[in-house]
Amino acid sequence: MAGRYILMGDIVGSSTYKASKLRREFKQIVSSCNKTFEREILSPYTITLGDEFQGVTRSLRGLFDAVFYLEEISLLKRLKFKMRYAGLHGEIDTPINRMKAHGMMGAGLTRAREMLTAKRRGKPRFQFELPNAQMTKELNLLFLAIDGIIAKWDPDDGPLILDMIANNNNVAVGKKHKKNRTQIWKRRKNMLIEEFRALKEVVLDLAK
Repeated sequence: MAGRYILMGDIVGSSTYKASKLRREFKQIVSSCNKTFEREILSPYTITLGDEFQGVTRSLRGLFDAVFYLEEISLLKRLKFKMRYAGLHGEIDTPINRMKAHGMMGAGLTRAREMLTAKRRGKPRFQFELPNAQMTKELNLLFLAIDGIIAKWDPDDGPLILDMIANNNNVAVGKKHKKNRTQIWKRRKNMLIEEFRALKEVVLDLAK
């Protein structure tokens, strides 16, 4: 049985948020991810429990595109919650459900859930497991650094952060957010925006 790229995720500390608002926001970003990457998805990201989702992608690049998208759209919407992710290449024994990620079974899905739900002190927010052990190590280390940067960001600065990631022009970003070029330069430096962009570029290059 051929391996598939599986992505699962859940909300960190979901019980500490208002359930109805959390469910609505979670559903919105998962749905948006499905629409954005429709061509890259074999089985759409589906909320399996109130605070968990799973899906199957066509490629490793598609898996990482989804992870970055979910992180970045959460910033855009100034969402307060964070998500954990478990991504791997593993077997699915049953036919791929093209409508929703339900009713499938296999060692890959079982392993992804084990990774996501394992309770251990200091467990990384991003975990990946691939056939190539060296690539697995490199990607997990890269995401450890990425998460360290994201952890320093204030969700209320989300739209500004995304604009700095997307646009190198401090003057243009400043005009949009009513700040001068020097203020944007300082924010870019203090928030490690260029470091984030570099790490993201390396991840996506590895996934080609």
